[in-house]
Amino acid sequence: MKKYINLIVLGILLASAAVYLTVRTVNLNDMLLGIGYYDKKISLINTGDVHGHLVYEEANGGYYTLDEVNVQMGLPLVKGIVNELRQENPDSLFIDSGDMFHGTNEANIDEAKGVVEAANLMGYDAMVLGNHDLDFGFDRAEAIRAELKYPMLSANTWRDGKPAFDAYKIVTVGGKKIGVFGLTVPESLSNMNVSDPKGVQFEDPAKSAEKVIADLRAQKVDAIILLSHLGDDLDKELIKKVDGIDFILSGHHHWLYTDVKKINNTYYAEPGSYTTHVGLADLYFRNGKVAAVGWSLHKTTDRSKEDKAVAEVAHTYQTIALERGKEVVGSSIVQLNGVRSQVRSKETNLADLIADAMRQEGGADIALLNGGGIRESIPKGEINLYDVGKPLPFVNSLMVVEVQGDKIYDALERGLREWPNGASNGGFLQVSGIAYEIDGSKPAGQRLVSVTKDGQPLDKNKVFKVATNDYLVNGGDNFEEFKDARLISRGALLRDVLAAYMKRNGVVAQEIDGRIKIVGERYK
Repeated sequence: MKKYINLIVLGILLASAAVYLTVRTVNLNDMLLGIGYYDKKISLINTGDVHGHLVYEEANGGYYTLDEVNVQMGLPLVKGIVNELRQENPDSLFIDSGDMFHGTNEANIDEAKGVVEAANLMGYDAMVLGNHDLDFGFDRAEAIRAELKYPMLSANTWRDGKPAFDAYKIVTVGGKKIGVFGLTVPESLSNMNVSDPKGVQFEDPAKSAEKVIADLRAQKVDAIILLSHLGDDLDKELIKKVDGIDFILSGHHHWLYTDVKKINNTYYAEPGSYTTHVGLADLYFRNGKVAAVGWSLHKTTDRSKEDKAVAEVAHTYQTIALERGKEVVGSSIVQLNGVRSQVRSKETNLADLIADAMRQEGGADIALLNGGGIRESIPKGEINLYDVGKPLPFVNSLMVVEVQGDKIYDALERGLREWPNGASNGGFLQVSGIAYEIDGSKPAGQRLVSVTKDGQPLDKNKVFKVATNDYLVNGGDNFEEFKDARLISRGALLRDVLAAYMKRNGVVAQEIDGRIKIVGERYK
């Protein structure tokens, strides 16, 4: 009897293992599709926050930690993955959640000319306007829209009282009418790095969404897709206010979703950034409506899959960028930390280096730099102009202004308003010439504990020479503390300021020195 019990137990264990392996390796939604439970599957292949990454790079240091390595595939390899996914399901759309055209040395050549050329070879069906798609100016963004072979959508962007971009597009695929619309973060003007054009307005996203959804429903679409460059925090708020969106492709915060999320009747997910992954959202229809959404991520290091036409464009513009940036400016014996989540929430050695360079170059008492202006790390070893341009891709110039001490306190507090959120808190201020302490247990508006200079409390009544950039002086990230500051001097681009500093100092061995201290930290 005991022998039979053992056999029964073994059989149960083997059956359980088989079921477990089946669940892990087989897409249950596809099984249900195969037996007729679902009527149709439409695939949404997607990218987001590409930020001009044309070329393949095995990044030295990952996106969220320095220990993790995320390969930036580049658009040629992304196109190879897209081709494979479209072969698996021809009933597919290829979409993007914005911030395509700015952020690398290659993208800076002729105001994203090469990125536009590559994007037109990718086979996109639609994208949304991102705030950094405005970095070369609003006029250039409108010109890019005209150059693209697919629509750049934004239902809430207006100029001179008229829609500046198409609000939506209806695409018929696999017998289904899919309505796709776009929304752009309303703070885009405060995030622009070049110009703040008159007549541009961003309508409340919920108001715009309600109007578009009504239009799409009137045209009897089978599904409504939002390409959002609001950030997933605002997407969640939107879902609670507005019904009728089946799936949101989120962008702006660069999050990498490993699974799809759902609030009410709306699914949402985000595919990361910098071409590290391609997202795939599968919409499963039952009785004519979206009944489920699957989500998966795809990446590869097999460069034989690169699309040749896109690779040719990427090679052309990388060659130009490398030639322009080949001059060696110094070296570092340590990796310089520009990890996004860290430069926006705490002191890093790269941020210290840049702030020190700004203060020395400007002959200033203090330097203030928004952490969101730093976009990548710099690996240890020899450093050339191309390397310097990677963490500082924006056309931000050094400015030295006179600022009273109390305004510096106010600015530092403003930079902590969304702390410790390393995704959205681009206004977190990195510093040189002063030190400050944060109490992480306090609410926004009360987090700044102290500010010191040379070991003494910073005098609130004294006027200081502050080295910063034109972005902050012009109100970027909603800073108001510099708008009435007296301009002393205007200098070079920040990347040129850093290059000059490194030339003077040769070998860099920058370590953090405690100029930003955090106490009462509740969030890790």
